[in-house]
Amino acid sequence: MGKLFDLDSPFMRALNKIADLMLLNLVVLFFLVVPFTGGAALTGMHYVLLKMVRDEESYIIKGFWKSFKLNFKQATILWIIVFAVGAIIGVDFAWIYYNATKVPAAYTYVMFGVSILLYMVSLYIFPLQSRFDNPINRTLKNSVMFAILGLPRTVGMTLVSLIPIVLLYFFDMQILPILILFGVTGPSFLMALMYNGLFKRFEPKVEEEVKEPVNDEDDEELQAAIKRMQEARDRK
Repeated sequence: MGKLFDLDSPFMRALNKIADLMLLNLVVLFFLVVPFTGGAALTGMHYVLLKMVRDEESYIIKGFWKSFKLNFKQATILWIIVFAVGAIIGVDFAWIYYNATKVPAAYTYVMFGVSILLYMVSLYIFPLQSRFDNPINRTLKNSVMFAILGLPRTVGMTLVSLIPIVLLYFFDMQILPILILFGVTGPSFLMALMYNGLFKRFEPKVEEEVKEPVNDEDDEELQAAIKRMQEARDRK
């Protein structure tokens, strides 16, 4: 009995993660409702989830808020891009629906396939934003690259991300309380388990490229010192 409630036991660690997922889900839902903050919320969520997957010490709200503020501007632009593309696809499918007799079946299939591919790519956008420091265009390009390199885990992430929709379809509004507690962070945590290994393959390269900024004055002094040493050596 003592071991069962040991704070370091697997059982208690699992309970702590469940509680963290519940808390994080409520916070993310709040910011998803607030206009224009959805991208920063998803970025902060994936920042925290990846730390949870790697068992790295992190305060849920503090870690979320840190990433939220740090990535707000860029994540918001990415959110607008994703929302705009989704809106265009939605309008296109609405047009297909109301003109079903006039639209060739091949066009419908092509649109459906393109939509699935774009959705797969979108699953990597905010996880990448939370982990790597890149311009917006590079983040979008990397999302395409990771979606391809991550096969078949990308397919698994796609299926996992659809769990809330499937639950709503089969259980209707009865499942709503569960979705309020785990509807976003639950599937996203499973997704983080999948993309974690892929991210690790690229993180060492990123870390090698990240260097502390050199002060221009210090750099000039260093160059001058090197020049004086060379002149002194030449006199000898």
